[in-house]
Amino acid sequence: MNHSFKQGFILIFIFLILLFTLVTIDTYALFETNASGEKNMSIGKWKIFLNHNDVSTTKTITLSDFTYNNGVHTEDGYFAPGSSASFDIIIDASRTDVSVEYTLDIDDSQITEYPNMYFSIVNTKTNEEIESNTYTGVIGLNETDRTVTIRISIVWEDNFEYDESDTSLIGTELAFVIDANFKQYVGE
Repeated sequence: MNHSFKQGFILIFIFLILLFTLVTIDTYALFETNASGEKNMSIGKWKIFLNHNDVSTTKTITLSDFTYNNGVHTEDGYFAPGSSASFDIIIDASRTDVSVEYTLDIDDSQITEYPNMYFSIVNTKTNEEIESNTYTGVIGLNETDRTVTIRISIVWEDNFEYDESDTSLIGTELAFVIDANFKQYVGE
């Protein structure tokens, strides 16, 4: 009798352990499936200024917007072979809550037929200079100065081989479109 009592006691003990495990799992599953939460996320500000104007504005740049650097053989205020002209673009990302990647793309179709004319782009903060019509950079979120000045110069080399094509520009106005594209910089 003692032996059947022990077997009954073990069966009841196993049954109680299974019942306890089932109740615990069911209770845990109840909390897991009924859990909910709510989070309000603020959206970061995105306000970028380009030469003190909101980036949503569009402007065509002409040579009259440039500052001339003339040689000794050219009168001030005129663009001619041997001269260069520059235009500063100031990008102000101080009112954004994110890092900003920017690309400036200059439409150089007005000067493609003139191989002695080209664009030069300088970041005035780093003095990095490239001879191209495209420039890309990043303004980091944690930078103390979140403004960047990019100096775009057009250089007209004085080369006698191009005198004939150079004279075809007399009395014309050169205009350039500079596309400024901005996006949030995510990094790598």
